[in-house]
Formats: sequence, structure tokens, C-alpha cells
Amino acid sequence: MKLDAHVHTRHSGRTSLYPLSLIMRESYNRPEAVYRRAKARGMDLVAITDHDCIAGALSLADRPDVIVGCEVTAGFPADGVRVHLTVLDLTERQFLEIDRRRGDVSVLMPYLRQQGIFTSLNHVASRVNGPVTATHVAALVPWLDALEVRNGSRLVVQNRTAAALADATGLIPVGGSDAHTMRGIGQTWVEAPRATDRASFLRELRAGRVTAGGRHGHYFTMASDILRLAANLTGEQVVALARRPSDWRRHAMFLGTAIGLPLVMVPLAMAIGHFVLEARFNQSLLVDLVARPSSRRLPAVARLAAVNEVSA
Repeated sequence: MKLDAHVHTRHSGRTSLYPLSLIMRESYNRPEAVYRRAKARGMDLVAITDHDCIAGALSLADRPDVIVGCEVTAGFPADGVRVHLTVLDLTERQFLEIDRRRGDVSVLMPYLRQQGIFTSLNHVASRVNGPVTATHVAALVPWLDALEVRNGSRLVVQNRTAAALADATGLIPVGGSDAHTMRGIGQTWVEAPRATDRASFLRELRAGRVTAGGRHGHYFTMASDILRLAANLTGEQVVALARRPSDWRRHAMFLGTAIGLPLVMVPLAMAIGHFVLEARFNQSLLVDLVARPSSRRLPAVARLAAVNEVSA
């Protein structure tokens, strides 16, 4: 059985890129459309992992082939570094507690372990997490079940780094498209060959009897997603204006969107620079992982290490 373990919908909120964050969503995918596309592309199970929200996943949770998930933004408060963790098969009550604790990994990670919630670290070799170092990674590894080794939006070299790290640490390899548009859904996945239903898939996943497969990312996938997001933004503004034609704010928003459309060429050009910087960050993290400087101890890292020693 296959699962695309990393997918976003409109419930992921606004994009983090300012000033686009004022008007543009992180994703315009609707949960039902995600479900249909995933199934059409051969996914036996469907998971929605929105940023710090499970509303989209809960809208499909009554289906036997759906796994409730979330991409949790977890922080190291001492230096502001944030990492993205996928958590799968959780309840509403667990989500509320996760959301309360996610500002400090030293509080969050023991809770995830205590609750037995399957947890993976996403796109470890990407700048999207911030300036992650070997110190941060080493602090998280003992608390993780898995590492995302195949991300459909990241470069081959970044996924290769993640795969090498998973192999070195014994973490379970998982994969997902990280789709913010409909393009990538079901193109990258984690597969459990022996699983026959949702329950057996989760058992196989926890046991590590899975493989990650599918596509990697590159410049053209990002360029395609940028154009699709721009088109979705325009479409949303047109629909909003049609529903409330007398609202001057809708007219102003539509006009601003129309005027700003040519600016889409700017992020298309910046995408090239983005991947150059991604490759450099990947190389920097590789060097740091090899050096593994133990002298740099963040407070959250020290607390995690202490808790881990006690629980061991």
C-alpha cells in the first residue's frame, strides 16, 4: 500500500513570504480534491498534513483510507530555529496538546514519545527550516521515528543527504510530495508492501517495513507551482468579487492582484537563486554533520538530552 505522507491544503494558512503573506495562501488545494487526486494516482491511503492545523484532515477522517496528520512547526527557543515534523494518526485532543507545546522541542518531543505518535523530521537539508545544524539534528534524532528521505519538492542532493542520515541513525525512511498545488500529489510516497488496510499499514510503518519512492523536486517543479499558486490566487479573487460585487474592498483586492501578476516573474527568477542556496545549505549541513561539534549546546538541546538519559 502507498501513502503520500506530506500534502497541504488551503487549511495550511497564508504563505510565509512577505508581502505575499498578506493575500496569498500556502495552498489552494481543497481536501476533497486532494483525496480524489491521490486515489487517481494510485495512493491506497490518503493523509493531509497541513501546517499546524488538522481541520482539513478531520473533514475526511470518517473514511477508512484516511490518516489524520499534521506538519508541526516546532521551535528551539534559544536561537529561533524551527523544524517541521510530520505527525501521523493523531486525535483532536492530541493535536491541541501538540499545538500548545510546539514552541519548545524540549517540551514537545517527550510528549510525542509518551503518546506513541509517529513522528518524522521533514526536509532536514533545506533552508526552509532555518539555520539547522548538526546540534539541532542530534538533539532530535533520539525522539524521532522517521526521517523524510524523499521529498517531492527538494533537490536530489538534499534527499540524498536525508537518506544517508536515516541510514546512519537507523530512522525509518519515509516520503511525501510536499505538494502545495495539485501537481505533485501522489508523485512521491512511502510504501508498505505487506499492508492490506489502514491499520496494517500503520503497523508496518512503525516497524520500519516500508520504502520511500517517487519523484524529487527541481527548478521546473517550483516554477510550475509558483504559476499555479498565482492562478489560484487570481481565481479566488474573481470568485470573491462575483459573490460580493458591491464590496469596494473586493474590487481593490482584485485590482491589486491584477496589477501584481507581472511580479510573478520575480519569484520565478528567484527560484533559481533559491535552489543554488539550497544546494549550498545542504553542503554546509553535511560538513557540520561530519564534524558534529559537541561543544555547542543549546538549552533546549541539553534538556532533551537529559530527558532522554532518564527515559533510557
